[in-house]
Amino acid sequence: MGPLKTHYLDASAIVKLFVDEDGSQIIRKYINKHAIFHTTSLCFAEALGVLKAKYFYRKEISEKQYLRASTNLLTHVSQKVIEIEDIDIAHLDVIREVRELVKKYSIDISDAFQIYSLKKGILSVFGGDSQPILITADKKLAKAVKAEGLTVWNFLKEDQ
Repeated sequence: MGPLKTHYLDASAIVKLFVDEDGSQIIRKYINKHAIFHTTSLCFAEALGVLKAKYFYRKEISEKQYLRASTNLLTHVSQKVIEIEDIDIAHLDVIREVRELVKKYSIDISDAFQIYSLKKGILSVFGGDSQPILITADKKLAKAVKAEGLTVWNFLKEDQ
């Protein structure tokens, strides 16, 4: 058995886990092979916002699909399949570092907080083969994570 990996899901991976989209089967299969996943509170909220937009504004999913996806996400959180990591978003040093990541890579705040979590979050103490891995379908975020010397898997572009 290999080293224990901490898996962080970004919002794109969370949504694909609960809504049928390109890459959904890949992430579902991966989730079924591994036990516990983490996400930031911001990515959790972002995923709920994407589900909301898909139903209420873009009409991409039905009410039944929206309620099923949202309920399944909440169930995964309540059963600790996906654990939410809070970040001290009000601390000035954190804000400063996140702003620098936004400017450096032209990414959004939520993505910058994901990188911050990988670098300095509660699970960042694991290094080497146990370094946390970010799972994403976002090419720009994946590129930024790699540039920071962190581990990332873009499941739409790379085999695992």
